[in-house]
Amino acid sequence: MSTDTKELLETRDNELKKVLQLKLLLDAMRLLDMGKNQSPEIKRALKLVSIGEFMRLGNDDGQQDYVLDLQEDKIAPALSYTDRKALRTSLKEKLQESLTPIAELGDQIREEFPEVFSKDVELNPGQKEIIRLEVEHRESLEKKGELLSRKCALLNDAAELKMGPHLVNELQLKQASAEVTQTKAELLCSCFMNEIASRTEHSVKAIKEGC
Repeated sequence: MSTDTKELLETRDNELKKVLQLKLLLDAMRLLDMGKNQSPEIKRALKLVSIGEFMRLGNDDGQQDYVLDLQEDKIAPALSYTDRKALRTSLKEKLQESLTPIAELGDQIREEFPEVFSKDVELNPGQKEIIRLEVEHRESLEKKGELLSRKCALLNDAAELKMGPHLVNELQLKQASAEVTQTKAELLCSCFMNEIASRTEHSVKAIKEGC
């Protein structure tokens, strides 16, 4: 794998992580319930988070229309320090509640299958041979595909080459047939003229003898 490809994959993975983190935070905030610690400002802010993705309607020209003229920069409430602290604490607890089972399951899997997650794992000869054969099989399939493509191209070329002489022979046959027909016509014409001449000669002799 080239360096550029590795960098692109790393960039993609980093951006995906950011998107997943943001989605995780938004999902947690939409389900957040602070109970008695929830002030009107916090309630309104959480409500905006819940409907935020539905506030804007995109147009074909790239402009945005806001549902009921709700614009985020004008309706976003200013939270006090106490509200922000309470919100962070509740959000942290909510994230821990959601992520702790996932982290515990990951730890359990790592304990049961350490060889799967070890970067320094040493493959035995049999595993190395399987990997080598798999790589060789993949390369053979790629080579086979290239050869099949080349075979198709050669078959097309051969078909075109075969059609060339075939068409020439067909034209020559048509020409020979036309020549035979012309020869037959000339022969018939010659026989007809000979018959006329013969009949004329006999007629002249008969007239002379009669006279």
